[in-house]
Amino acid sequence: MGRIGIIFILLFSGHFLMSQNFLAWKYNDRYFSAQVGAGMSMYRGELKHNYQFQNEFSNFSLGMEARLLSKIAVRAEFVYFNIRGKDFFADDGSYEKQRNLSFESRNFEFSIQTIFYLLEYKGDYYKRSQIDPYLFVGLGAVTVNPTTTLAGTKYYLRELETESNSYSPVTMTFPVGMGLKFKLTPFLNFVTEASYRLTLSDYLDDVSTNFPVEIDNTTVALLSNRKDEIALVNQNAYDNILIPGGQRGNSSNKDGYIFLTFKFELFIPPLNSKGMGLKKTSTR
Repeated sequence: MGRIGIIFILLFSGHFLMSQNFLAWKYNDRYFSAQVGAGMSMYRGELKHNYQFQNEFSNFSLGMEARLLSKIAVRAEFVYFNIRGKDFFADDGSYEKQRNLSFESRNFEFSIQTIFYLLEYKGDYYKRSQIDPYLFVGLGAVTVNPTTTLAGTKYYLRELETESNSYSPVTMTFPVGMGLKFKLTPFLNFVTEASYRLTLSDYLDDVSTNFPVEIDNTTVALLSNRKDEIALVNQNAYDNILIPGGQRGNSSNKDGYIFLTFKFELFIPPLNSKGMGLKKTSTR
């Protein structure tokens, strides 16, 4: 095969690749991106007695983001996460130590978030800054599903109504946080993100109000008040507070949780240029 034939093949191949949009990132912007992440969680509520994150990856997320304006984007995100708390970690001799409650919960969250970038968009996604800081706020829903164990058996606390109160298996959540995006390639970012999730429920941990006055179910009675499972460490709490009608939690402060998350973000190419996808019409 001569040189002319080789040149012809190369030109034809290049035209074919262009028509398949493999190189379209040079000519069309990418307004959408997909994100996948994992990180650590920390619950905040009546059964949390330190400021440490759980020592394992305990939240996993999937998200889609769309750039709307130069400094504004919107993101839809789904998160599966685990949180837990124990009075075991309360100060020695405290009321909480004698209370001796614990929980663990595996939850799902879905939210829509508005992202505010601190730097101007440069008109093409591949021209973005090497480091891109942002803030975000959102609105979503999260499941409420606290569990605990007794004698090796797992119990779902919401179903047992350990405070003689019923509460919803779903509540609203309000994500707020900040992050940094690091450009790895024209198509890929590495993202670090810290966020707090405020909720409208005080029952993420099944602890909110008072000990019930009367309980007919023996299992519920044992899970509601667990002061007798440990040695006496606070006589006043044992005799005067951890009793029927006594204070079990603090309903004035709603529960929440914190995420420290690490993500990879991939910019999605537009569909082909035959009217099926977005085409770049202007720069920002």
